[in-house]
Amino acid sequence: MMQNDFLTPYKEDSGVPPYLPFPRFLVPMDLSNDAKVLYAMLLDRAGISRENGYIEPDGRIRLYFTLEEAKGKLHRSRQVATRAFQELERCGLILRRKQGLGRPAAITLNILPARKERDGIA
Repeated sequence: MMQNDFLTPYKEDSGVPPYLPFPRFLVPMDLSNDAKVLYAMLLDRAGISRENGYIEPDGRIRLYFTLEEAKGKLHRSRQVATRAFQELERCGLILRRKQGLGRPAAITLNILPARKERDGIA
């Protein structure tokens, strides 16, 4: 946990610290907070994957994010991280394709188009 000695007030001239993109369409969804944060992490990783050219022939961005990475970044157990991945798969926000023994699954993300969210469909 962070000590208060390191915290400073957020002011007009303050820089913005690094952050995860958190899509608003996640807020009302019936998902655990762990699944929502995991999706934000996956979306962040997808941006890096796009920059590095991990793009499928159909234009989808391919990313790799292992269960162990999720466990570490969420500071949760293997069971909780597994459940978060399963929640995201069940509602269609991610698709994981196994690649064989010892290789991480390739993940593609699905998003809710901005227009639908704006129109109150989300």
